[in-house]
Amino acid sequence: MCPKCRTAIEDGAEAPGPIVCRRCGATASRSADAFEFGGLTEAEEQEDWLNDVKARAKRRLGRLYPLALEALGPVYGDSGITRFLAGFDLDRELVCDLGAGTRSYDDKVVCVDGYGYQTVHLRTDLTSLPFADGSISGVLSEAVLEHVPDPAKHVDEIFRVLKPGGRVHCYFPFIAGFHASPHDYTRLTLPGLRRLFHRFDVDSTIVAGGPTSGLVWTLQEWLAIAGSFGSERLYRALVPVTWVLSPLKYLDALLIRHPAAHVIASGFALEATKPLGAAPASVEARVHAPESA
Repeated sequence: MCPKCRTAIEDGAEAPGPIVCRRCGATASRSADAFEFGGLTEAEEQEDWLNDVKARAKRRLGRLYPLALEALGPVYGDSGITRFLAGFDLDRELVCDLGAGTRSYDDKVVCVDGYGYQTVHLRTDLTSLPFADGSISGVLSEAVLEHVPDPAKHVDEIFRVLKPGGRVHCYFPFIAGFHASPHDYTRLTLPGLRRLFHRFDVDSTIVAGGPTSGLVWTLQEWLAIAGSFGSERLYRALVPVTWVLSPLKYLDALLIRHPAAHVIASGFALEATKPLGAAPASVEARVHAPESA
């Protein structure tokens, strides 16, 4: 459907070519492999130097980029994506990864992103999705919500497009360095993440990036700052050198299940279900959580 006026799109969606909304005139397009309903610009991608580097790496490495990030990055943990997806019949149920980047699931999951990477099926603004109300069975949101200006608005969109009984999996960072993609706005504690999804029935929350990961990420940034003596150019050169400390993250294999791990955890994962009979969320008339939540 049209993400601007939410009118069903009937013309142009079945074959490659332009798509025009009859009601408001908004335009989109379809290629042989993907739909494009706007998205992020190249200028936004280049605003932050590290995001520019990461975007180039994503285009060069493609599906290998997530593996490279897992190996070189400072975070150890398992947010439970594989387990979450195992709860769906992916041949019959529509599941979307919102902010997929270059993650890929052999075309079993619809990959949605603001950038048109090769693995992306739908390029669009994540805060205004071109999906009808109650049309999706499952949603993945992996380290995405910190990059949108209004996470609550994005969660409203997830609530709207999910079927009643549909499920969402979300990873949100807590102790993590600034990492623009293309911007970086927010961190949440574990209670804060539960509050963000207050309209859902929260099924589970876990520490998905351990306390050592939070320490290593912070230490790497501190070393680059302290060792650069006020030079941003030297700081940028030192950041990748500090990645030699990333293997320390594997100490979280022992610490991630500690009852106090959440205090300095690198990030949390939440799984939640849209209640049966729930009405779509309205951005204009959003129902807020009670103050005691």
